[in-house]
Amino acid sequence: MDLSFIADFLSVIAGWMKPYLGEIGLSMAATLLVIYGDNITQMVKTQIGSLQMFLKITLFVLFCAFGFALITSFITPLLVNVLAGVNDAWLPIVIIGGFYLLGMGAQKKGMI
Repeated sequence: MDLSFIADFLSVIAGWMKPYLGEIGLSMAATLLVIYGDNITQMVKTQIGSLQMFLKITLFVLFCAFGFALITSFITPLLVNVLAGVNDAWLPIVIIGGFYLLGMGAQKKGMI
């Protein structure tokens, strides 16, 4: 039995996904930060906990505003490069599997 139609179907789906790898990578990075951002925030709070109130608030706001943006701008191209290197026949499976892994991480943290 010839199953090449499955590979052809996955290649068509990958063709639809390829132009949007930037957005897919960004959504994965943002989801990672939603799931694990509280861990990062807690680490920052412990590092700046002994400072004076004004400095503590300033550093915390700066980290939340610029730190998470920096993390996002660092992680997104890495994810996009990984996804761009995946074979077309596997790309839809890798993307859907990646989102399922993120969902499992969210469930493990009690978010869903």
